[in-house]
Formats: sequence, structure tokens, C-alpha cells
Amino acid sequence: MNSKSDRFMYLKGRQIEAKYHPQIIESYQNNPFIEAIPPRLTQDQLYQLLYSMPRFTGDLSQLNDEERVELVQQIKPTYWQPLVSHFERYRNLYTMIKIGYQSRNPISPMYQRQLSIGLDHILSAGTNEDGENLAGNIQTAQQMADIGLSGMGKSKSYERVLSLIPQVIHHTKYKSDYLACKQVVWLHIECPSNKSVGALCRNFYFAVDKLLGTSYYDDLAEKDGRAEVLAKRMSKVAGQINLGVLVIDEIQRIHRGHSGGEEKMIDFITELTNSIGIPIVMIGTFKALYLFKSSLANTRRGIPDGYAENITDRMKDGLEWELFLQGLWDLQYTKTFTPLTPELKAAMYYHTLGIPDFAVKLFMHVQCHTILYGDTEKITMDVLEMVANKTFRLVQPIFERIRRGDEIDPAEYEDLKPDWIAFKKYIMDAQHRITIDGQLSEEHKLILIQHNRKVLIEQLCTFAMKMGATTEKATFFAEQIELENRNMQVDVELLYSLIAQKVLDSKKSEPEEDSKSSINQKKAIRTKSKTKDILRSDDMRSICSEANKQGISSDEAIKRAGLVAAFDEFI
Repeated sequence: MNSKSDRFMYLKGRQIEAKYHPQIIESYQNNPFIEAIPPRLTQDQLYQLLYSMPRFTGDLSQLNDEERVELVQQIKPTYWQPLVSHFERYRNLYTMIKIGYQSRNPISPMYQRQLSIGLDHILSAGTNEDGENLAGNIQTAQQMADIGLSGMGKSKSYERVLSLIPQVIHHTKYKSDYLACKQVVWLHIECPSNKSVGALCRNFYFAVDKLLGTSYYDDLAEKDGRAEVLAKRMSKVAGQINLGVLVIDEIQRIHRGHSGGEEKMIDFITELTNSIGIPIVMIGTFKALYLFKSSLANTRRGIPDGYAENITDRMKDGLEWELFLQGLWDLQYTKTFTPLTPELKAAMYYHTLGIPDFAVKLFMHVQCHTILYGDTEKITMDVLEMVANKTFRLVQPIFERIRRGDEIDPAEYEDLKPDWIAFKKYIMDAQHRITIDGQLSEEHKLILIQHNRKVLIEQLCTFAMKMGATTEKATFFAEQIELENRNMQVDVELLYSLIAQKVLDSKKSEPEEDSKSSINQKKAIRTKSKTKDILRSDDMRSICSEANKQGISSDEAIKRAGLVAAFDEFI
């Protein structure tokens, strides 16, 4: 459940007494923090625990309009259809927690050595070039960012998944040894709206105090409020409570001006992971990409080797969307049940762009309108179109531009779609693992295909020019070969051999063409010289030549030839 104060939000889970479970992985064995975590749930168990829908076992026909509208209002907070991405989030979290505890075994000498040195000293010293902290320990913690479209249910899915894992485990005795400590397996906090790293640290202290009954907020939050000091104290507290994973939600709220720039935020988070060994999961919308564009893509030195990123866009019109919509469509409280036809399914996707939150809202509004104002209480295309245009009138202009594929300033809808120019470069530069889900993956594949085609053509063109082809011919050959083999699984080496053959063939035909051209030129010269010797008798050059031989003037010869008219010819 969510617990709230006037300033902070955090997620509160269940607390249990430690019960140790055997581990099949050797590096997990003889570690109380790992053995105390309940066994991993199977996919069937996960589905049963995550799936939920409003329950009503009465007779709908006996309910009045207002009562049925009240049932409709329960769809949004109650309906939850497990998807593949939810199972992946559970596996990622579960694995991150166990791996993170590998380097923090409470019964190991290294753990005791770190406590004796002091977590604050270890944090200040950082790590060396081999990744060792001041105590000589190499942390196994990982980081993950889950960035995606607003309305896709990221936060809600993490809340549901985390609720399946105990939040606090109380240890008293491990085997025959005394072990009195508390293990906070996970902590889920939200970034305060438009606040700083310091405000995030205060939110952390507040959540720990409410969870464990401590007084970290009163003792540490207000002393020396500089972000750097608060961050170091937060890291120390995270180590003291044996935190398994820290989930930071709404990460896009970190304000650049307050936090001192995105690099300070990233440096703080990586310091928490590298020095103390706390796994971090950051959740945010596409606005949060500014935190990673420059820092993670360009500054590699502090990024954990296990850093991964999941980027989620609106759902594709495929199997998952159909499962989600079919489960939603069954929750009808109208007098007449309307089957989900292909036309209605297509209209739902068109008006919501595959965003689950919008789909649920539209379905609820359509039902309410049908119950309150419809004669037959049947969901029709006309009613759906009318309600959609009214419900989404503020976002429809942007939706329409997205449907057309128009170029739009990312600042207009950065929560709906990232800036493709910067995002594409970020993906190309990134060396960590990036997973892209949803409609964005199709656009990403298209861009990658276009990019790969361009690179291939450039490489083939360069190769052809090195073989002696002109720029024009090399470009023509490269584009022709790429086009002919576009939809075929062809080895790149074969493409090089094909363009080499084209260049060689073109060179063989060049001498023949040059020879033919030379012969034609000689024929033209000979023909020209012959025509020069053979002149017509009425040609003035011929007349003048004959006059010269006969000893008369050219004027007289021209007159005799009748080429000079009398002065009164035209009078």
C-alpha cells in the first residue's frame, strides 16, 4: 500500500521473521541475507498473484443505473492484466537483490572489515581502477533504468511486483551463530516534484523511519543541508539497514537547476552502487532521458558493468494488446453485453494509441455514457467515437500528428515520445544493455535498418572506388547491389564480391567503347574532308574559283551566273 505524508510518498510492504532456504548457486550459499529471501515464484504463481479484476457475483438486472456506474468506477483501481513485461520486472528485481547481496555477507570477514573502517570513509574513498573499495571489496550490485511512456503502468507494476517480496526481514540467529539485524530487502520512494538530490535524500530518511521506527530524518536531514553531505549520509544509512534494492520512481522530477546538473545525480547514484553495493532501479518517463544522454553515454568510468536499461513505449496492436483489451472488455455492467468486434478493437487502439491507462478510461467513460444516456445500453461505434472525441479532446491533436508520423518538437510531447535524433545517437553510443519494448521498438528497428543500409552502401561504394571506379559508377553499383539483396540473408563478403565483379566487368567494356569512339571520329574527319573537295557548280566558292582561272573578276562571274538581281527587279 502507499503511505503518504504532506511531503513524501513511499511504498510500504510486509515484514517477516527470517527463515533460511537452501540455494542451488554456490555463490549464494552460506549468506543469511540471500538465504532469507523466499524462493522465486513460478510464472503461473506470478500470474495468479498479479491478476486482479473487480468482483461482482450479484444480478446486474437488479441494480439501478447509479449502482452500475459505481461498479464501472472500480475498473481502473482494480483491473490488472499480467503481461510479459511484468514477469520480466519481477525476475530482474529478484536477481538484482540476490546478486547485490553477494558482496555483502553479514558473516564474512569482509563485511566486518567494512563496518570497522566505516561506510562513510569507504564512500569518501570511492573505488580504485580495479573496482575495489577502501576495504578491498568489489561490489556486485547492478543498476537498471526503466524509462517509458506515461500511462503504461510502470509504477503500478513495480508496486505489485515488490509487494510479492517481503520488505523487511528480521534476523536473530543463523545456524548456531547469533545474528541480530534487520534486512530491508527493498525500498520504493518517489522523487519530490521539481526538487533536488537533497530532497530525495530526505524522502529516503522519512521512508526508513516510518518503516523501522528510527529517527534518521530528525538526526540527519536538517544537519548541513548540502546535497553532497546528504547523499553521503543516505549511502551510509542504506548500508546500515542492509538495503537490498532502492527503487527511485518519477526520476524525471529531478530538476536540473536544483540538482546541479544531471551528472551530479548520476554520480550520486553510481557512487551508491559502486562503493556501498546498493542496487538501484530508476523509473521515469521519457523526460528522464536527459539524465542519461550525456552522463551515461559519454562518461563510462563510473557506470557499473551490470547497468541495463529498459525503454517501454505504447503497446503494439498485437497479442498483448488483444489479451489486455479482451480482459477489460469482459467488465461490462450495461444491460446489453456487446462483444468485442474487430471494428471496436481497431477503434479502441486508434483512439488510445495502445496506452493502457487511456484504454481503461475510455472504456469506463463509454460504459457510463451508455448506462446513463443510452436507450438500449449497447456499446456502438458511434458512441465510442463520440465519447473518445470528448474525453481525449486535449490530446487528440498530438495523437493525430503521431498517427500521421509528423515531425514534432519533442518538447511538445516528451512524455509521449523521445527526441529521436538524440535518442538514436544515445542508443548507438551506449555500451550497456538496452531493451526496447512496444511500438517504439518497431520505429527503432526501422531506423536501425535505414542506418545499416546507408552504412553498407557507403562501404560498398568506398570499396568500388578503391578498385578504380568513378564516384558516379561506384555509387550506382553500391545502391543497385544493396537493393537487389535487401530482403535476402546474404553474407557481406558476397556483396563485396558482387560489386567487385561489376567494377571488373565495366573496365573490360571500356577499351571496346574507346576503340569504337576513335573509329567513328576518324570516319567523321574523312567524310568532312571529302565533302570539302566536292562542291556544287552554283556554289559561290566554285564560281569564284573558275573566274580566277578565266581571268575575269569575281563580281562579273557572279553576275553571269545570275546570282545578282537587276536594280529594278522589285519595282
